[in-house]
Amino acid sequence: METIEGWLEALKQFENGVLLAINGWHSPLADQIMWLLTGKLIWFPFYAYLLYLVYKKLTPKEFLLFLVVGLATVGFADMFANYGLKHTIQRYRPSHNLELGPLLRFYEFKPGELYRGGQYGFVSGHSTNSFAIAWFFGLFLKKYYRFAIVGLMLWALVIVYTRLYLGVHYPSDIIGGFIVGTSFAFAGNFFYKKLKMKFFNKPVQDKYHL
Repeated sequence: METIEGWLEALKQFENGVLLAINGWHSPLADQIMWLLTGKLIWFPFYAYLLYLVYKKLTPKEFLLFLVVGLATVGFADMFANYGLKHTIQRYRPSHNLELGPLLRFYEFKPGELYRGGQYGFVSGHSTNSFAIAWFFGLFLKKYYRFAIVGLMLWALVIVYTRLYLGVHYPSDIIGGFIVGTSFAFAGNFFYKKLKMKFFNKPVQDKYHL
């Protein structure tokens, strides 16, 4: 038991060290960039472009099915992360940790107001959604674009890095979000293929399983 507790304490210290290191690599310019990239609205043109790439490869009805399944996949992943795990596990964000919080830097989004995120952080909603989107699109597009999955994974990594930089998530929050988002994306991918076969009596020829 003591060994397990020792390992957990060592893991906790390592995680805190990683977070403090990333949060500490800052500059005024980086602060602005990270705040911009962690937002949601800035990525809507990117999402529209991904949908356009998919649309070019499908009939309108097939695209509508892809869109519905994709929205359901990301939506359910988001609900599971933010309204399921976060409020069940109730792990405080590092920004709300009484010991670690004072050691972190936070972005001042308004005069006198620092961004600390919500109260609970496990798992990261940004991580969950980003990896759900990256995998769901990547698994489809990789047949047509060689580096689709690699590019989308890099995009998701940029998003989750901003959460560490801003001091509002532990690395384990990010890893948990990766697992949840990836799991929902593969499940959504599976249902999309099955529904496409059922409704259009047409085999899915894009071999986008790994």
